[in-house]
Amino acid sequence: MKHIYVFFFLFISAFGFSQEEFFKGIIYADSIETTQVNIVNLTQETGSTNLTDGRFQIEAKEGDEIVFSSVQYQPYQITVTQKMLQNEENKIFLFLEVNQLNEVKISNIDLTGDLKRDAANMNVYVFDPTSVGLQNPAPIMSVEDRRLYTAQSGGPVGLLIDALSGRLAMLKRMKEYAELDALVYKAKNMVSIKFLVSDLTIPEKYIDDFLYFCAEDSAFKTFVATANKLEFIEYLTSKKQAYFSFKKWE
Repeated sequence: MKHIYVFFFLFISAFGFSQEEFFKGIIYADSIETTQVNIVNLTQETGSTNLTDGRFQIEAKEGDEIVFSSVQYQPYQITVTQKMLQNEENKIFLFLEVNQLNEVKISNIDLTGDLKRDAANMNVYVFDPTSVGLQNPAPIMSVEDRRLYTAQSGGPVGLLIDALSGRLAMLKRMKEYAELDALVYKAKNMVSIKFLVSDLTIPEKYIDDFLYFCAEDSAFKTFVATANKLEFIEYLTSKKQAYFSFKKWE
């Protein structure tokens, strides 16, 4: 019997079978019980989300880059260590993303409630900056674009420091991830969970993982952009077998 165990161990080692490892922990943040945080393994290109109590888990190995991202919170990125893999109570603290509100102008016009009368009494003037030699205002940038612009406009010395520290590369990856996150979020709202779980037999906890897998295909963005639910359902159905093969499921 001892020889059988030895043979089985050597067989596993020879063919590279290994047990899946998970990075686990708890997210601490304001209103986390009603907020979904997207947890993405940038190295393995897989994703997951948190439970209502903030707990989460995602497949990971030592050295993998993990990003925690949500509309409400500032993105947070870490590198997984062996110690983290052995600890099931890793603590992740997320802070609210503070966005500047657009300027609100209060009018001194007395309104009567009669739309026709009020509209007739209002003088509307649209200011054209080019009429006085000014440029049109630049389009409003996203949070990720602003961070990237700030890093790139720091002058030669600033760019050198950012390049050496890897910050510029990280900001570019964060911008790409934000766009990917928005794409997957839109795709998730195009189909029902019942279809993914019952018809495609995707385990509910792997739904986000499946959609991130599909997002690697350039056709995914096209189907989501057209918002044709029937064609998108057919596309997801065609990706099922490839995903199962990727996960090494029967």
